[in-house]
Amino acid sequence: MIKVHFLLRNPTKKGKTAIYATICYRNKRIIVFPGKSIDTGKWVINKKKNINEPKDIPENDELIEDLANEKKLYKKVYDDLLKINKGIISPEQFKQVIYEAKGKNQSVTEEIKPILITTFFQTLIDDSKSGIRKSKDDLLLNPNSIKPYKSALNHFIEFQKQQKRKYYLTDISQKLVKDLTDFLNSKLAINASAKYLTVFKLLITYAIEKKLLDINQVSNIKVNIKKEMSDSIYLTEQEIKDMMAIKEFSTPIYEIVRDLFAIGCYTGLRFSDYSKLRFANIKDGFIEIVPAKTMNNIRNNNKVVIPLHPMVKEILLKYPDGLPKCPSNQVFNRYLKEIGKMLPSLYKEFEKKMTRSHKVEKTIYAKYSALCTHTARRSFCTNMYLKGVPVITIMAISGHKTQENFMKYIKADNQKHAEILKKKYDEGENIETCIA
Repeated sequence: MIKVHFLLRNPTKKGKTAIYATICYRNKRIIVFPGKSIDTGKWVINKKKNINEPKDIPENDELIEDLANEKKLYKKVYDDLLKINKGIISPEQFKQVIYEAKGKNQSVTEEIKPILITTFFQTLIDDSKSGIRKSKDDLLLNPNSIKPYKSALNHFIEFQKQQKRKYYLTDISQKLVKDLTDFLNSKLAINASAKYLTVFKLLITYAIEKKLLDINQVSNIKVNIKKEMSDSIYLTEQEIKDMMAIKEFSTPIYEIVRDLFAIGCYTGLRFSDYSKLRFANIKDGFIEIVPAKTMNNIRNNNKVVIPLHPMVKEILLKYPDGLPKCPSNQVFNRYLKEIGKMLPSLYKEFEKKMTRSHKVEKTIYAKYSALCTHTARRSFCTNMYLKGVPVITIMAISGHKTQENFMKYIKADNQKHAEILKKKYDEGENIETCIA
């Protein structure tokens, strides 16, 4: 069974443009040019109703008949090849036989050369970096948003090696998406897999936008993106105080890392922000900053205002000439774990669960070994939440836009919540008031 759609080579052009056919069969797709053209004003496109065809007017009668005959030819060639090849038809052979049946040389009529998915991946990366591709608000994309694209490309290259073939944009199908999903899930945690599948979905959308993919080909394709709540640590207020109480370090850089990390714990800023905090951001006892993650959306008033915690003030006084230069994220994490080793309280065990290869894996860590730059932001949100600070207030400082995303940062376990409720009981509060 094959599906044939006739489309315009350049639907936005005024005047005549070529017509081409997409032929889909058994999760494969080819493009054929029947050698016909039409004035775009005589063609109707209605995406909502899935209509893409010549208008039913007298001037188009001959063309409509010709295209109907083209469709019959494609189906006949397909049926003949099925009988000859016992059900196996390569796209190259199918296209070649169609042109031979029409008595034309393929090289004469071919206008769209197949594009490798890996090639278009690089186009996506380059266009995003150069500004050719912009955000929905017509703004330049944040470099941090583009970083996963390169990793997604590398994973797709690995996927092709496993499959022992190269894929073109015209090969995009539900089967390809399923195979890629299975491949990613077999080697990555489910959240990492979701990140790269999101990029692949974005690639499909951009190919449609660039008119390199027919929306009819991919409209029914589902990219099943699953995520799970990650088991991550946070530092209690006492643990942060214990870390700040360390007086002697084997190297000065450890003290710098400790101080910058503590600023993150008391401000809720991301590493990209607390690692580059400047005195210019501090006014009248408040930090005023537009987070790097939303810098390009400054028109949406994404500035956050954070009161200076006494510990942050104390840290700033240590560096009258400005905060020291911060190591890279990777190096910072390595140093942070070494600092964590100096605290006995961080040797307690922590169980982390994640889904890989459709199985839940459980790994036991010492708490210090799970320390990372993002632990600071998670600690701020959790500690403020446990203090009873209103969620809307914490979100205003952390910059979270939805409560759903904010709650992912709250890492208090059931025991901690039970202790909070017990404290309310001990204070003599009515249970209905507590629950409310």
